[in-house]
Amino acid sequence: MTASVKVGKAFRIVLPPEFRELHGLQEGESLSVEMQDGRLTLVPLREKQQTIQARYKGRFPGMLEELLTERRAEAAGE
Repeated sequence: MTASVKVGKAFRIVLPPEFRELHGLQEGESLSVEMQDGRLTLVPLREKQQTIQARYKGRFPGMLEELLTERRAEAAGE
């Protein structure tokens, strides 16, 4: 899929609807911007998070639950 976009004021670009719908993008969602082989690549941040989570899934058993328990206790104390 290819499309042309213009760089507007404050260097903003508007993604065509087909691209937004393909990735289920919502207004305000964060994207990761990467430079790969001289090409600018935009990736929804949630996709990168899922990739990282899948890579480390099962490597540190119990640590996530321990971290979440600590953070919840801290939040409850605030």
